[in-house]
Amino acid sequence: MSLLFEDLFKRMNSEIKKEVDKYYAKDHSKKTKPFEVTQAFKSNTITMGMANALTTGNWSLKRFKMERAGVTEVLSRLSYIASLGMMTRINS
Repeated sequence: MSLLFEDLFKRMNSEIKKEVDKYYAKDHSKKTKPFEVTQAFKSNTITMGMANALTTGNWSLKRFKMERAGVTEVLSRLSYIASLGMMTRINS
């Protein structure tokens, strides 16, 4: 989970860096408006990445070149015994 968060955080930082570089690549010395980070900052990058990883169960960490499938599963709540059996499974 921490590697997933780290990967999403680094991805968000690189997106912000690209926006800043794109802004300063143009000639903005004549403009009086400073660069606003809040407009380049996408607040849902980490949230949507975590939600996608938890719902699908596929964790792709691009920075670490690691792709894991089936890390999370939807808990079956058909009965109490079925949910207990599902929680005791171990994937190795």
